Formats: sequence, structure tokens, C-alpha cells
Amino acid sequence: MDNTVLDVNIPEFKLRIIENGVVKHAISVRTGQYRKRYLEMSGRVNDLRTKTGEGTIVRHAKNPDFYNPVNGKRFTHTNRDDKKRTVMPQIPWIETEINGLRHGQMIHPTTNPKSLGKAYSNGCIGTGEADAWEIYYNAPLGTKIK
Repeated sequence: MDNTVLDVNIPEFKLRIIENGVVKHAISVRTGQYRKRYLEMSGRVNDLRTKTGEGTIVRHAKNPDFYNPVNGKRFTHTNRDDKKRTVMPQIPWIETEINGLRHGQMIHPTTNPKSLGKAYSNGCIGTGEADAWEIYYNAPLGTKIK
């Protein structure tokens, strides 16, 4: 695993798991929006673009709690693209540290796959649910990310 890198290509909306220089998986993702917005969770206006640079995976949130960053309220259910309302999936979220800073930018699943391939999030890197598991199992703590 020391030779594993997560390569996030923001303009291409792709995350690649590269092991020993070979692409093991290429995953469609969503990235941060190209705008600024007030987020209650931070108490200020934030640049929603996904941060760029190099860093590492610093934490796995194995039983994540879900909060709307816009209003700070906790939620447990979601309205999926298929119009079903379901409980939020308990798939681990992955926290990154980019250029030595933790921006609160996570790699996590979305229950709305229509948003993949777009600048749609509040800065996080969103993936399909199955892809989130793939990343989790291939990117332990300390995995490099760029």
C-alpha cells in the first residue's frame, strides 16, 4: 500500500487509484462547485471549489453522522435520484489533508449518482456508493492523494 496514490483529476471528474504506477480503478466523481456560499457549519462564506495540492488520507469516519453544511442540521434520510427516500448509507467517509491543511474536504458516497461528473458539492469529492467502498478498501490511512 506504500505505493498507492489517489489521483483526483478535477476537470475530468475522475478519481484514479494508482498502485505501483498502474491504474487499478478509475472512478467518476463530483467535485466542489465554482462559487462561494455561506455554510452554517463553518459560520462564514466558503469557497466551494475542491482544494488542490498533495496530501494524505488522515481519517476514516466508519460510522458517519450526516449534517447539512448549509444549515448545520443533522439528517438521517435522503431523497435519492430514483425518487425513493431511504436511510443514509453507512459507508465510511474518508478525510483528506491537502498541503498540510484539513479543509473538511471528504471523499464520500452520494445517493444521487446523477451529480457525478459535475461540479456539484460543497468541496467534497463525491462517488457512487460501490466506488466509495472500493476507495475505502484500497486507501488506508497515510495513502497519498493528489
